[in-house]
Amino acid sequence: MHGVVDKINENAGPYIGLVMTFPTEELALIDSTFFVPSSEIPWVDLAGRRFNIGTIKGVDVIYVMTGEQTVNAGITVQILLDTFDIIGTVHYGIAGSSNDSLYIGDVSVPNYVAYTGSWTWKEFKSAEESMTELKFGNFNFPKKGENLLAMIDFTPQQLYSIGKPMEEVFWLPIDPKLFNIASELQDVKLQQCVNETYCLPETPKVVYGLKGSTADIYLDNAAYRKFLFKAFNVSTVDEESAAIVMTSLSNGVPCIVFRGVSDYAGGEGLLSATSLTYLAAMNALSVAVEFIGLFGEEVAIHDH
Repeated sequence: MHGVVDKINENAGPYIGLVMTFPTEELALIDSTFFVPSSEIPWVDLAGRRFNIGTIKGVDVIYVMTGEQTVNAGITVQILLDTFDIIGTVHYGIAGSSNDSLYIGDVSVPNYVAYTGSWTWKEFKSAEESMTELKFGNFNFPKKGENLLAMIDFTPQQLYSIGKPMEEVFWLPIDPKLFNIASELQDVKLQQCVNETYCLPETPKVVYGLKGSTADIYLDNAAYRKFLFKAFNVSTVDEESAAIVMTSLSNGVPCIVFRGVSDYAGGEGLLSATSLTYLAAMNALSVAVEFIGLFGEEVAIHDH
């Protein structure tokens, strides 16, 4: 296996690591035919994951599906970066919208993501207060009151990275150079119609500079959705982005995220109950593919 990996790294590269987490997202890539497998070594299986070697738009790419939630995502990206010659991590996938101005089919290119699933659970009637605490009593129905679940504080993560001491961070930054390259993709044509008879009411768009939220929670609750947007100005919710960004940061590898909106995370909306996962995945993939083409050109110019 070491010999196979050495051959992959010697034959081509450096590679862009393309990471997805959900089967529909990989299906979108396969259906698109953008990915051209290597004729020599098309894939390698490591730790139960399949790392696919090939090109997109003539750019050397290794893509892998991590599986859902943060542990799977972090483990897979670490294997990817440890094993192969990776120049940057590109992550695309679907997400819920917690921002009423972000519609199904839109693609968010965040400049910050946070892990919002790490909490300090406070005692009942605790006198300590913070700006970002969630008081469960505020959500009692039909009126506010006390609640034995009391309240939680959202806690930062410990970021370990090359050449730096450990630091506690809440917001994880997207690499600014990759973000600037992605900002050239505003005119990418996105899919609006599911089929010949069913189209979205709004033309999907690429939106830049929003914030993303990650937790090991599938969010389908209007009250919590509203809280996340109000407390943190979070526009998308998912289960993997922060883990992928953090792992890339720890290894000193630039990373960018593209998330297509597939649902309203429990918020009201005419289409919130309709399965539009595939369309959202295709739109996120379309932006990621165009980005890979531009990033490949930048790398080629720099190497030259």
